[in-house]
Amino acid sequence: MIKSMTGFGRGSAGRGANKIDVEIRTVNSRFLEMKLRGFNMDPALEQKVRSLVESTLLRGNVQVRIELMSGQDSQKMSFNRERFEILRDVVKKIHVDYGQRMSLSDIISTNDLLTTDEPEELKPGIVLMAVELALNQVNEMREKEGHQIQDDILNRVETLKSTIDAVGEISGRFSTEKQTQMREKISELLDGEALDETRLIQEVAFLSERADVTEEIVRCKSHFTQLSLYLSQEEPVGKRINFLIQEIGREVNTIGSKSPQTDVTNHVIEIKGELEKIREQVQNIL
Repeated sequence: MIKSMTGFGRGSAGRGANKIDVEIRTVNSRFLEMKLRGFNMDPALEQKVRSLVESTLLRGNVQVRIELMSGQDSQKMSFNRERFEILRDVVKKIHVDYGQRMSLSDIISTNDLLTTDEPEELKPGIVLMAVELALNQVNEMREKEGHQIQDDILNRVETLKSTIDAVGEISGRFSTEKQTQMREKISELLDGEALDETRLIQEVAFLSERADVTEEIVRCKSHFTQLSLYLSQEEPVGKRINFLIQEIGREVNTIGSKSPQTDVTNHVIEIKGELEKIREQVQNIL
């Protein structure tokens, strides 16, 4: 099952003074980038939270906010008199030494002078439980969006297969069409003189070999099959699919540069358009 890297989840655990609320947001990223905000945790507990998130989400830009919900109701705030007096003396000294008048509000805010009494003890299991509940919701959203992306890519792959088949059919007619065109032009120029059939066949064979895109078409079909297989795997395949899209793009560019047929060029443009849409979707796949 393909998973998206976009997700959102919330989880709560505990009660009373130990009630914890966790909110997790994830968006796409090349690597795992995690930021923890909110309640200040013990380093050992923070490491456990990070390990749990890393092992579950694997990749993406992850924002984790952990809040102690009882804080605003039960925590006590006190005025930091010592800090206030130190800062007041600094402001006075600036005025005396440099003649520059400043107010306390220029260098601090009200929160800088207030201290909050944090709870003395918080059970790590409560925090981890809330984080796990939030992660479950994130994964549900990732799987749901991943399923939609998977369906979209598979539909586009079918379009690519039919288009590359059309390229093969058009390219297969090149030799016959080119021989007919050259015969008509040369006959017109010779004005009734005998046409050297051997020379004509040699020239057509040379041009056909230069314009032959059979190998590129075979490799494209192989890549399409591999792409479908990747989409059915359970493990993260976003980076591998992205690489495969690049390889398909190279083959298609080669087809466009080798074939002189206008219809092939038009199909190449269509394939490139579909590949770009798939590439955009793949950027959000885990």
